Amino acid sequence: MRGRKSGQRVSDSHMEGVRSIEKTLSVLASVVGERRTPSPGVSDPAVLLETCLARLEEDGAALSRPIRTIHHLSCTGGTLFAKCIAAMPNILLLNEVDPLSTLLLQEGKPAFAPTDMISLVRQGDPELTSDVLVRMFAKDIEFLAHDQARIGRDIVLRDHSHSHFLIGATIAERPTLREMVADVSAVNSVVTVRDPIDSYLSMVANGWQLQFSPSTFDEYCRRYQAFLDRYEGIDIIRYEDLVDDPKSTMHRICTILDLTYSDDFVDLFSAFTLSGDSGRSGSAIGKRSRRESAAQLADMTRNSNNYTKLAQSLGYAIV
Repeated sequence: MRGRKSGQRVSDSHMEGVRSIEKTLSVLASVVGERRTPSPGVSDPAVLLETCLARLEEDGAALSRPIRTIHHLSCTGGTLFAKCIAAMPNILLLNEVDPLSTLLLQEGKPAFAPTDMISLVRQGDPELTSDVLVRMFAKDIEFLAHDQARIGRDIVLRDHSHSHFLIGATIAERPTLREMVADVSAVNSVVTVRDPIDSYLSMVANGWQLQFSPSTFDEYCRRYQAFLDRYEGIDIIRYEDLVDDPKSTMHRICTILDLTYSDDFVDLFSAFTLSGDSGRSGSAIGKRSRRESAAQLADMTRNSNNYTKLAQSLGYAIV
C-alpha cells in the first residue's frame, strides 16, 4: 500500500490557505496602500489577516506532528513502559494495537464485536486481503491523530508484537505496525526489551509459549531476534534500566519520541489500567528477583545458540 502521505495532504491544504491569505493581503495593500486608517475600536483588516496567517502556520505544524509507536514482545515489561508513557502530559495511548492480529479469531465462531469494524469486516468476508484491513486502520489513525492534534494531544500506539512474532508455526509475512503507520504519517518509535531468560520464564508461567512451535527457549530467542531485525535502527531501551532509574530512562524515551516529559509519572502511572498487565503489578517501580534456580537456568540455556547471540547483541550477561 503506497500513496500520498498524511503529512503531504496536510501540507498541501496548509499551503493553499497560506497562498490565499497572502493573495488577499497583497490585494488589500494595493487598494488601501498607505491611506488605510482604521476606525476607532476596529482592528486593521490587514493585521487580522496577518494574525490568521500566523495561526494557520501554527495549525499546520501541529497537524504534521508524528505518531508515536512503542514495540516490545510480551512479558518484557511493556505494560509498565506503556503506563509510564500514558502518565506523561497530553498523551492518548492506544494499548496493544495490531489490526492484523489473528489471536482472537476462532474458526466457525463469530465474535460479538459491535464497535470493532475490522473484526466485523473479517467475519463478513474471511477472504478479504490484509491490504484492505491495513487501509481501514490507517484511515482511522490518520483521522484520530489530526483530531487530537487540534486539542494539543499526541497519539502513542503500543504495539501487540506478540500477535506477529509469537503466534503459530511460522512468523507471519506481513507489515509491522510501524510500517502501517508510516504509510500515513511520520513516525517516532522506540523498542523496549528485557533479558530473554526472564521474559521467557514469565511466558511459561502464563502458558503463552504454547502459542508458537516448537515452544522451546531456543525458538523463542530466534523469534526475539527476528522481531529486533524488523525494527533495526530504532532506539532500544532495556526494562532493567527502567527499574534501576525510572526518571532518566523515561526522560530518554520522551526525548526519542519527542514527547513532553514530567517527573509526575512516578506518582501517576499506577492509576492507569491496561490490558496485557501479566506480570507482578504494583504502585512502585522496582526490581523483581528470579524464581528459578541457577541449575534450572543453566539447563534451559546450555544448548541454545540463538540465546547466546541474542544476549550478546542486547548486552545481557550469558548464564
